[in-house]
Amino acid sequence: MKERFKTFLLLSLVSMSIIITQKLWMQVPNQMFNLFDEELEASSSYVLSDMISPNKYLLNFNSKNHTLVYDDSKYGMWLTSRGSLADILSTKNATIDTLSNGEYLNYQNEKSVVFYFPEKISTYILTKAWNIKKPNSIVDTMPNIDSIYIYLGNGDPFFVFTHGEEHISVYDDSIDLQRLKIEMDKIGDEKGYIYYYSMRETLGTQNDIFIPYSIDNSLPEIHVANEIASLDYGEKDELAERFFNKSIDYIRGIVESNGSSIYVYNQRVLKFNINGTIEYFNALDEPVNESNLYKSLLSASNFLSEKAGVQKGMYLAKVENIQSDNSQGYRFTFRYRIRGIPVILGNQEVGEYVKMEVFNNHIRSYKYYARRDMNKVPKKIIENKSMMSAFDAIDKNYSLLEELYLYNNKDKLEEEIGKDNIVNQVLSSIEDITLAYFDPCLKDRDEKLITVWVIKFNGRILAFDAYNGILVYER
Repeated sequence: MKERFKTFLLLSLVSMSIIITQKLWMQVPNQMFNLFDEELEASSSYVLSDMISPNKYLLNFNSKNHTLVYDDSKYGMWLTSRGSLADILSTKNATIDTLSNGEYLNYQNEKSVVFYFPEKISTYILTKAWNIKKPNSIVDTMPNIDSIYIYLGNGDPFFVFTHGEEHISVYDDSIDLQRLKIEMDKIGDEKGYIYYYSMRETLGTQNDIFIPYSIDNSLPEIHVANEIASLDYGEKDELAERFFNKSIDYIRGIVESNGSSIYVYNQRVLKFNINGTIEYFNALDEPVNESNLYKSLLSASNFLSEKAGVQKGMYLAKVENIQSDNSQGYRFTFRYRIRGIPVILGNQEVGEYVKMEVFNNHIRSYKYYARRDMNKVPKKIIENKSMMSAFDAIDKNYSLLEELYLYNNKDKLEEEIGKDNIVNQVLSSIEDITLAYFDPCLKDRDEKLITVWVIKFNGRILAFDAYNGILVYER
């Protein structure tokens, strides 16, 4: 099977005329500030808008040249776009049309930028995060989105809002995109980017994922530490005072035999676990019969900025409806980036970076896994070590992907799929490919993160070491 994939890949790539000579260079964004920084972000509107952000974006210069960006501090295209996006979501002169999936995919060959969100997000919440007082009908036409396309070519500007394979195009020739176009041309002229290629066009698959097939350098080497492990009792007391807004004299403290610390005030509990997590619990005083997503998100952002501290690079990854004690609420999952690159946590017990249960104005629970960048080798690249390309990672693990595909399609015999067609079926089952860091979560200090290619495949998450292709994480 692997040999068939290699042949398929080589035949597809031989038609390409562009020679990849660009070097990988990931620029380091502002460092995440410490949990105990006295100057916490106080504006909830800023925190909310900062948390709802894309995890990557695609720059389409023309039909041949494309690149994918994870760190917006490198080019600032998301920050530059937000004003125009707020305008198109509030304009009363918008013309809205429905696009077929094929039409939308063809637009990837035009000069444009596409912002991809980690999960679907509410269009209404996006407008509230940007303080749009009177959003237009886009909110009703496309209630949820997972990507936004902005056309930057010649002619009238337009936007495409997407959810899955549903797309709407929105036109308003009064929206000024000149600044975005200038930035796009500047990036294209410098040519200091990695070339990415569409799997649909190069391999004939049914997906439209963009991946590189040549990378000459590597990402910065990152080491992280557990913030909780280094806290003394005085620092824990200070945090307890912040969470409860009370003097430590009124808070009951307990130290467990394993070293975990518990603080109790009335019905509220704060715990510093030995595994490096902070947990907070506050029982509901009365039932919440009707949940409000915006009110709950605003409460979460206020809590994070006033009590917990906001990490630069943290972003909202998932929103789930929950029921508890006859009440309706939401569970918010937050993940984070280090130097612009998303981080996957390998500790199954911890699960995610931040999880919160919120019932409108009430924070019922909060769990935070406190990891920080030790900045041991800031802004440096590992010398004499190059990453595998995404194509190489797929090639090395094609047999595993095929095995998983056949297992998940037991009702289809290999003979029915067809040996000549199975490669296409397997590759078309790839839902996304993303560059990330993997945190094994085994050490309190000096934990070296592993650079990985993360492949979403048939509902699974597979993380492969970007230097040797070995599977290091699966869920």
